[in-house]
Amino acid sequence: MGRLLDSIQEPADLRGLDYPALDRLAREVRRTIIDVITQRGGHLASNLGVVELTIALHRVFDSPKDKLVWDTTNQCYTHKLLTGRQDQFDTIRLERGLSGFGEPSESPHDVMCAGHAGTGVSMALGIAQAEKLRGGHARTVAIVGDGALTAGLSFEALNNIAHLAPENLVVVLNDNGMSISENIGFLTHWRQRITSHPEYQAMAARTRKLAQKVPRGELAYRLAKKLKDGVESIAMPTTLWREMGFEYMGPVDGHDIEALERVLHQALGFTGKTPLIHVITQKGRGYRPAEEDPVKYHQPGSPLGAGSGAPTYSHVFAQTLVRLMQSDPRVTGITAAMLEGTGMVEAQRAFPDRVFDVGIAEQHAVTMAAGMARAGYRPFVSIYSTFLQRAFDQILHDVCIQALPVVLVADRAGIVGEDGKTHHGAFDISYLRCLPNAVVCAPKDENEFQHLLYTGYKHAGPFAIRIARGSAVGVPMEPDLRELPLGQGELLRDGRDVTIIALGKTVYPALEAAQSLAESGISCMVINARFVKPLDRDLIVRTARETGRVLTVEENVLAGGFGSAVLEALSDAGLSDIQVARLGMPDAFVEQATAEVQRANLGLDATGIAARVRERFFPGMLAVETVHGEAGAAAPA
Repeated sequence: MGRLLDSIQEPADLRGLDYPALDRLAREVRRTIIDVITQRGGHLASNLGVVELTIALHRVFDSPKDKLVWDTTNQCYTHKLLTGRQDQFDTIRLERGLSGFGEPSESPHDVMCAGHAGTGVSMALGIAQAEKLRGGHARTVAIVGDGALTAGLSFEALNNIAHLAPENLVVVLNDNGMSISENIGFLTHWRQRITSHPEYQAMAARTRKLAQKVPRGELAYRLAKKLKDGVESIAMPTTLWREMGFEYMGPVDGHDIEALERVLHQALGFTGKTPLIHVITQKGRGYRPAEEDPVKYHQPGSPLGAGSGAPTYSHVFAQTLVRLMQSDPRVTGITAAMLEGTGMVEAQRAFPDRVFDVGIAEQHAVTMAAGMARAGYRPFVSIYSTFLQRAFDQILHDVCIQALPVVLVADRAGIVGEDGKTHHGAFDISYLRCLPNAVVCAPKDENEFQHLLYTGYKHAGPFAIRIARGSAVGVPMEPDLRELPLGQGELLRDGRDVTIIALGKTVYPALEAAQSLAESGISCMVINARFVKPLDRDLIVRTARETGRVLTVEENVLAGGFGSAVLEALSDAGLSDIQVARLGMPDAFVEQATAEVQRANLGLDATGIAARVRERFFPGMLAVETVHGEAGAAAPA
């Protein structure tokens, strides 16, 4: 018997299947996701949790006429399999393959490309209102996870939905914070069975936890407990959502396709209020390792990337933070739903009362840190660079204007690989270096990183450090922490022909490129800039004068980046006769591939750096090499 999944080329093909066939299809989809993602890397647990929900949505709604808006879009793998992309699914997250997120250029069924949580409800409301204005009748469905309710943007959108009450919008709350075992399959019929079920207290506690994620939710929960008759409103957040202006429906078992379809059809009949369907799903469903540890299997690391065996920068951050916390009770740690990813979970184990995970709330994380700094503490805020950009105004207004001693660690800065254009940390240099009072830096390796962390701890104002994703270099770690002079770079290699000024992750490739160029008779000076702001102007100006040629290298967009800072310094010094080239990320969004391939494509590896030096400064020598097939022996003029 062949796979049923192979017969599904579009969502309409689902509607002729009975429920036993749909259950079989769900198993095949789940198996396909497990087989591919354990080989490719990607978001595993969350996708395994929405298989049945996705099938039900596509049977009830008519995509792409009706719009299914997945918040974050990293849980749309089943959606891709059911919308004509199953033959390409084994290319997911590969170069020129399927995106690991929604991608409108792939399919009309994908509404948005989003990698940041909390955007889905606002996008869905905008689409629904546009449909209403044009006089259309298509439906819009926002599928949002309970974790995304911690994002302020989600609540802003929910508040506006309650005000506008669009009848062509349905909100599906995918609550995957609670696992559903077989002995609590009563969820579909909870009204009849709730009072006698042994899991009653656990359900009530779960509801209260969910309510606490919503502003004023705890107050609404207590009011519901007092005012609503019966146990129904104690165990279920009916009153909470109805008081907010929604028609609450649920909870419903997110792995029961028939029950899901029934409640989705019921939602289409409501007028006057927007229906909110509370769906309970299990992260990692059908794959025991992910069921037992959904955090670990949220996004397993890609087996495609080669590790160096060195510790990750995140791990070095955690170890150093613990050392600082041990020596100073004022040191605290704050992150935004990234305890494991940033390594801060290690610090939380050691100091549970001084490490704070604020949820998907980057703006709040930064301003909370500002408050702690104002009160005399020394907060460290570690957030992925791609998410830290959401808190730009808070960095500017609440930290830099106040000149407060907050250390910002922009994790995953620069190229990130298979997560692609939504996740590259390509902009932090540009938006941080323009801020008065801010120090901005990047370490060349893990040893320098620990010293920069200590320098930030000792600094009396805002201090931002950007670190790369994944393994560090593998250099020995000095046992004692020490301050590094602010705004001071270091000369790593002397030379007479070209000055290569590199930052962070690009320093060691620059050294490797310089060695390669030396074999061609080109003598390169290599500088580890270390600081973007304040910039080591004396070192840069002096070495630029000595060689007359400068190449800057960075993993950031060129617009407003590190290279721009160097150009400004040379201009201010009146060095208009210096030849300058900048190497970095282009004025474009970099698509997915392995990080190694992305760096090669952008010329940010050693080979690319050497090629840029030859092309920009010694084109004649390049021509000779092309003709003879070997490097010229003579030094350049």
